[in-house]
Amino acid sequence: MNPSISGRGAEPVYRDKVKGVHIFKKKYLKSKQKVEKKPKEKEIEWGKGLAQKREAEARMKELETEKDKPFARSKDDPELDNMLKDRLRWGDPMAHLVKRKKYPEPVLPDLGEGEKMKESGFVVPQDIPDHSWLKRGLDAAPNRYGIRSGRHWDGVDRSNGFEKEMFKRTNERQARDREAYLWSVSDM
Repeated sequence: MNPSISGRGAEPVYRDKVKGVHIFKKKYLKSKQKVEKKPKEKEIEWGKGLAQKREAEARMKELETEKDKPFARSKDDPELDNMLKDRLRWGDPMAHLVKRKKYPEPVLPDLGEGEKMKESGFVVPQDIPDHSWLKRGLDAAPNRYGIRSGRHWDGVDRSNGFEKEMFKRTNERQARDREAYLWSVSDM
């Protein structure tokens, strides 16, 4: 078959995407370059939250500062002393009397600033209520899901008492099992 009939070796035909009309190769290449010149959008990282990213950066900064310090620490090291003084210990009966100097009020990112959020009418409270456990410097009542109080939950227990009874029964069972174990090995 003749190549002019079959189209073998012929130049490709370029068409306008909108109208579908035949355009020349130069015009087609120019339109391709315009598309490539568009500013690239900021890539969104999936799988990590903002808080985790901030914590990782803080850890990296801390490691950088630790790198310059000497390997061995003496008893009189003021940084180590301050770190041990500031540490909160579970079950400390005097912890509620001591005011923490280094830990100011927690800073929460403002999630309600976007235009779409304002248009939707969906309001996310941006401050921690005054009656919250966080503002009062206490821990919230424990719950079976381990949820900490914060922006979305003020830490007030509004339940019918099921979780309190559940924790009470769990603790009693553990204490009874521990006592039975200690009684069984007391002869040894």
